[in-house]
Formats: sequence, C-alpha cells, structure tokens
Amino acid sequence: MEFVYFLGRFHVLVLHLPIGIILLAIALEWAARSEKYARLDAAAPLLWATAAITAVVTVVFGYMHFAEGGYEGTAGNLHRILGTALAVVTTIAWILRTRSQALYEKSRLALAAVLLILVFTTGHYGGSLTHGSSYLFGALAPDSPVTGVSVASAD
Repeated sequence: MEFVYFLGRFHVLVLHLPIGIILLAIALEWAARSEKYARLDAAAPLLWATAAITAVVTVVFGYMHFAEGGYEGTAGNLHRILGTALAVVTTIAWILRTRSQALYEKSRLALAAVLLILVFTTGHYGGSLTHGSSYLFGALAPDSPVTGVSVASAD
C-alpha cells in the first residue's frame, strides 16, 4: 500500500498537464475558426487525446492520493467527483472530436463551457484541500473596490 501512496503523491505534479492542455485545446479551436489560423485545427485531435489521457492518469493518481487519508469532507469529495467528471467529459470531447465531427461541432461550445467550469471548480476545491478553505479570499485578498472592506474580514 505504501507504493500506492507514493504514486498518489504524483497527483499534485501531473494535475497541471490536463488543465493546460484542455485550456490550450479550447483556445486553439477557437482561434482555428478564423481563416488566418484555420491550419491549427489539425492539432486539435492530438491535443484532445493528450488531454484525455493525462486527465485519466491524474484521476488515477488522485484516487491513490485520496486513499492515503486526510482529505475527507465536502471539499475532498467534491474535488474527487468533479475531477472524475472532468476526465470523463474530456474523454468524451476526444472521442467526439475524432469519431463524430458533426456531433462534435454541435456540442463544441457546450463541451468547452462544461470543461471550463469543471477545470475551475475542481481546481478551487483542490486548492482548498492543499491550502485551506480561505486560500483564495484570505488575508492576502485585496480590499473590495465597492465597499472598501477586506474580503477576508467580510465573513
């Protein structure tokens, strides 16, 4: 079991790969819609394949890391569920992109929106697990431009 825990520690290293690749694939496909960058579209299937594979590897390492303990509670469960959903939706995007171009074209915007939401919410809960629940709006948060009150003290 110690080896599983050891491998699980790589989750925090590899998790950045699917995030970057998903964001790059979405940006590349958006740019490729213009005639000037249309040739970039040829790279999209490879990007989606790489995104899906790295997302699945990240989830496997995440489950190994979760098994070590210490990540129970709402944030841990949501991070695990959302991360798994992210890998599933990324794999669906890859399959559609390579095997059903017509269906992919119809669902492209919805897939991109769902993936962006999943990337940011999964990352938020992961950040809460590693840095604490106030990592984003904690003591270092700037004062609110509307109220002049620090976001951290607005609890």
